[in-house]
Amino acid sequence: MRQVASVYDLLIKKKELDSNGIYLSKVAVAQAIDNALKDMARMSDFHLPVGKTPDRHKYAGFVAKWVAKCRPIQMDNNTQINSQRLWANATFAMFVMASFLDMESIDYKLSEYLKYWFQFRDERGETLSLIAYCWEEIGSAPVASSTSKS
Repeated sequence: MRQVASVYDLLIKKKELDSNGIYLSKVAVAQAIDNALKDMARMSDFHLPVGKTPDRHKYAGFVAKWVAKCRPIQMDNNTQINSQRLWANATFAMFVMASFLDMESIDYKLSEYLKYWFQFRDERGETLSLIAYCWEEIGSAPVASSTSKS
């Protein structure tokens, strides 16, 4: 829960989210974490060898899924809705996913796809875990230099 709250604090600090009129619901965060842990336990019972625990990619996928579903970023009743606030929970879920991964930066194009997915789709935790793994691999891959021979 602390990790999710620290992501929220970081987004407010970096002004990725407008803090006026919005807040992080601790009840919704607790519900998201609880649901993610139950979902991972069911997945582990059926798909992981006995004694093996989920890795960080599984946590990234399942926690992000449930953060997106539970929508823990709430707005006060008199808060005007704007584009940033409309996408706040999808943005938050994407950054929560990234917080579990070993990356230095977030690819803009992929982040836009993920935000769309978190806003409008209901994806399985296993699929999001695979996406988290691939995202980390893409993010840590060296950039190929483009040199042309003349």
